[in-house]
Parts: sequence; structure tokens; C-alpha cells
Amino acid sequence: MTGRTTIQQLFQEDLSEIILRAEDGYVVITNADKLVIVCAGTIIETLMKSVKVMRVAAKNLIQIFEGR
Repeated sequence: MTGRTTIQQLFQEDLSEIILRAEDGYVVITNADKLVIVCAGTIIETLMKSVKVMRVAAKNLIQIFEGR
């Protein structure tokens, strides 16, 4: 099962990110086609920077795995 199919089964549509907010922090799940990238944090400013990096990493991973 790939990251894309997992997200489709959970939410019945294509999603690029899922952001979960809890009482003490956040969890962000980014779709990278065959993979998912998960990041968690408590400080939103730091997490926003991490999410930017995750988006770039997801695009790079998709390109790497396209040919496989």
C-alpha cells in the first residue's frame, strides 16, 4: 500500500497533506506518492518551517520513485 492509496482510503479523495491539531501540538502527514512523511511539533512557527522542507522532500521523493 502506498502513501497515496492510504490517504485515498482514509479520506476518499486525493490529499497532499493532513494536519492534526492536538492540545499540546501538531502532527503533519505529507503525501509523497509511494511514501508518507510525518512530522510533529509543539511550536507552530518551527513546524511551519519543517512543513516547507517536507513539501520539497516529497516532490524530490516522487521524482526519484517515478521511474521505478
